[in-house]
Amino acid sequence: MNESMDDAGCCLLSVAWNVAPLAEGQPGSRRAGLRRTVVAVCRTAGHGARDWAARHGTGTEAEYRPFLQLADVAYEIATLLLLVEDFLVPDLEREHRRWAEIEELTGRLTELAGWTSAFLLSGAPLRL
Repeated sequence: MNESMDDAGCCLLSVAWNVAPLAEGQPGSRRAGLRRTVVAVCRTAGHGARDWAARHGTGTEAEYRPFLQLADVAYEIATLLLLVEDFLVPDLEREHRRWAEIEELTGRLTELAGWTSAFLLSGAPLRL
C-alpha cells in the first residue's frame, strides 16, 4: 500500500517510466501529444513529491492522496492511448468511446496536476 508522499512520488515516476512508446503515427498527433503530457506531468509531480517528502516527511493522506490519484489517472490515460488507433478490425464507435474517456480523464489529469503543483509551490495543503 502506498502510504506516504515518497511512495506517491515513486508511483508517478514509475508511470512516467512505463508509458509505452507508441507506434509511429502522425507527427504532432493528439495521441503523441497526450503521451508526452502524461510523461512530463508524472515526472514533474513525481520528483516534486519525492523532494517534498525529503524535506517534510511522509505527509498525511490528504496531502499525498491527490498525487496517487494523479498517477492512477495518468496510467489509465496511457493504457487507453494504446487502444486507440491500433486495432485489428476498425470500430469507429469503440474508438469514439475511448477518445471520449481519454478526454474526460485528461480534464481530471489537468485538475490534479494543478492541485499538486499548487501544493508543492505553496507548501500548505489545499482543498480539492
